Amino acid sequence: MATGASLNAAEQVAITGAESLLFLPPLLSRPTENSIHINALNGDQEAEARIEYRREGSPDWKRHPLAPRVSVRELLGWDVSELSPGTKYDYRISLKRGVDKNFHEAADGTFWTQRKGSASYTAVLITDSHTGSFPAGSGPALTLDRVVRNAARAKGEFVLDLGDNTAWSGSREFPQKNSAGAISAYAQYRQQIGPLSRHSPHFSVIGNWSGESGKFPEASIQMTSSVRRALLPGPNHLTYPQGGSEGEDYYAFAWGDALYVILNIQTYSKPSNPAKLPSLMSDVNRIEDWTLGEKQLAWFESTLQKATERFRFVCMHHPAGGNAGDSLNTEYGRGGYRAANSGEQARIHGLMKKHKVQIFFYGHDHVFVDEVVDGIHYSLPGSCGAPWKFTKAETGYERFWPDSGHAQLDVSPEKATVTYVNLEGKTIHSFSVLPA
Repeated sequence: MATGASLNAAEQVAITGAESLLFLPPLLSRPTENSIHINALNGDQEAEARIEYRREGSPDWKRHPLAPRVSVRELLGWDVSELSPGTKYDYRISLKRGVDKNFHEAADGTFWTQRKGSASYTAVLITDSHTGSFPAGSGPALTLDRVVRNAARAKGEFVLDLGDNTAWSGSREFPQKNSAGAISAYAQYRQQIGPLSRHSPHFSVIGNWSGESGKFPEASIQMTSSVRRALLPGPNHLTYPQGGSEGEDYYAFAWGDALYVILNIQTYSKPSNPAKLPSLMSDVNRIEDWTLGEKQLAWFESTLQKATERFRFVCMHHPAGGNAGDSLNTEYGRGGYRAANSGEQARIHGLMKKHKVQIFFYGHDHVFVDEVVDGIHYSLPGSCGAPWKFTKAETGYERFWPDSGHAQLDVSPEKATVTYVNLEGKTIHSFSVLPA
């Protein structure tokens, strides 16, 4: 059965989709040197489920001992262990339904286990699909489908989503009264990124449309968080030696000789005067209200202090401050590199500079941006679905690319290269950083 968070019976049935052996394709998460979590959602009939796996090229399949009997649209989750580091594996999920005596393959895929030490590999970065705001088949949804197809060609060993992967009516403005919107949005996201998630473990960042804003009551945050942890499971404080949050909303991991630090600027930022927010679209009253919170900030500093990896990347949905084209967008956290020395971002930037972080990856502004402050690239890999392309008037950016697309990160012992790729699959910008 599913490990960690789970959906109740009513929530399971609420997910809609085409009739299939599986309603949601597999999603890979929490890859370590020796294990990985594989999550899927059963289809339209009760079934017995099993998963098998093998080293790529091996003729021998191993069968996971857990083969549960699952109901309609019930979550499945397997923790596959006793794997080898830096190794590629095949896997397949099979179901036996109703009175059928035979198992039928429902999905298959591949994955790499966590690499350690010097290594060369590719990763994929996407952001701001806003899945759930637009129905399947609409223009923005089709944009995400195209980005996923392009990104899948890179054969990334993992995919990193920089936030606002989901959005639904009211998720930005109001506390949630029920989990229906979150379930629908996360289910659609899972369906659309299937070509990626079947082969590349998924890491995500909390965005401002995920219903987990610190301006909401704790009960509302926890309700939407539980849906995220069920349908988009991630690492927690025990997954990697670097630790993190029990709620899977901030964490760090190493892949090869690179450290990735995933931060959450949303949940721990409380407005200084919630009764007088400038508008329903605002999370804070002042840019100084943007914060990681004492616990997360202390963990972030400690993680950088202990880092031995020669490449160091920090990922957050937007800076912990703002310096945009106007006051409203500044309070909204826009401005990227322009906000490097505003609010708490100034402290974060100082820590990144001190501990030789090469790239600060972020989302939020829906355009491609790359600018360098004190030797640190502030890198925004466009938008993979949201149709709103913000201009200089909103962001203050002098140089940007308004295309939709994704970024490809190629890491080798000699350098790490970030390539911006548009919908046509063409490179529109690239840059490289050297190891510390």
